[in-house]
Amino acid sequence: MDWKWIDPQMAEQGISLLRHLVEQGYEGYFVGGCVRDELMGRPVNDMDIATNATPEQVMALFEHTIPTGIAHGTITVIMNGEHFEVTTYRTESDYTDHRRPEQVQFVSDLYEDLRRRDFTMNAIARGIDGSYVDPFHGREDLEQGIIRCVGDPEERFEEDALRMLRGIRFSAVFDFTIEKATWQALLHRRSLISYIAAERIRVEMEKMIAGPHPFKGIRLLQESELVPYMKIQVPCPPKQPELLNRLADVPASPAALRWTLMIMALGLDSDRMKPYMKEWTFSNAFMDQVSRLLRMNDRLLTASAAGESLYEIYVSAVIDYGCEAALQWRQLYPVLPEQEQRQLAVAAQHAQEWLDGMSIFGLGDVQINGQEILAALQAKGGPWLGKLMNSILLAAATGQLDNEREAILEYARQRYEERED
Repeated sequence: MDWKWIDPQMAEQGISLLRHLVEQGYEGYFVGGCVRDELMGRPVNDMDIATNATPEQVMALFEHTIPTGIAHGTITVIMNGEHFEVTTYRTESDYTDHRRPEQVQFVSDLYEDLRRRDFTMNAIARGIDGSYVDPFHGREDLEQGIIRCVGDPEERFEEDALRMLRGIRFSAVFDFTIEKATWQALLHRRSLISYIAAERIRVEMEKMIAGPHPFKGIRLLQESELVPYMKIQVPCPPKQPELLNRLADVPASPAALRWTLMIMALGLDSDRMKPYMKEWTFSNAFMDQVSRLLRMNDRLLTASAAGESLYEIYVSAVIDYGCEAALQWRQLYPVLPEQEQRQLAVAAQHAQEWLDGMSIFGLGDVQINGQEILAALQAKGGPWLGKLMNSILLAAATGQLDNEREAILEYARQRYEERED
């Protein structure tokens, strides 16, 4: 059995696990995303297995197991450090929240397990001998580039409303077409997306935006009119919709790049974007990344409009927002609106040179601290000291002042005498 798109070590251990199941008299098949991605020639990151063995039987067969989802039939089996989710064939019913089944019944028929799945491309099983079990013609849909629900699409979306967003995400990532009946069912059932938690929506959106065709996903979201029913708010229509079409022109990683461009397209600044991103359940660390990038771009634009020195403003922005934001800004620059590109052309041209020329990036790098300056000047502290330290930092970072104790003290004496109380 040959797997071409997975780490050989994982494949070897997965095959060994499946072989042990079969040798002990049980059925076992690779299922879901690993089979789909192998058929598509996409990297396979994990291998899920379906079996007619009960969770208790699986745990008895293998030495290292974790009952990660035993109520729903899933046991994690560890083989030489590799983790595999092994799930008993099952049927599901009573989706009271349009997301998760209230009842799970273990069955002995692989077909019954496959027919509960979302899309035909995810309802393909592969046996130990490399043969496929494909009762819903998922391989054919893969070859034709079609997203099609298993069975009745109305029922599939009624059971789990997140499947609507997953269908759009798959269509965008794979550049597939959503089959007509599946699309019509999505439009008919779109209000059910209101049952889905913001966190689950965010995860699907992150995968979609990180994919090779993010604008296609956004366009399908607009056409489906799913967004108004979601448990999140999105300021629509976007103020600069043309930026959305440029998402694929910036790297998918770090993710902050594309999400910053999304925020710009929506017309939000670093302050107004935070309530939306909090509602979407983004982490504070990620929001900070996006905020720093937005603030850096805004500071440069403001300086350019005021005719200020872009060099000094760029250096001050690096000090305030960090080298990471500076490097990301250079990646973002080529997809900014043309007018902004013209305004910031000089900064973009010299950004790397200016960054490389900096030898000091924060107050911790200054060779003398505020208390030492107060002692040398025999002065009392106050707001003026913070301003002075920032002035010293910028002067040293731009090369106007040597980062050396005596030079800094002389600079401090002059500024102290010139200060206005």
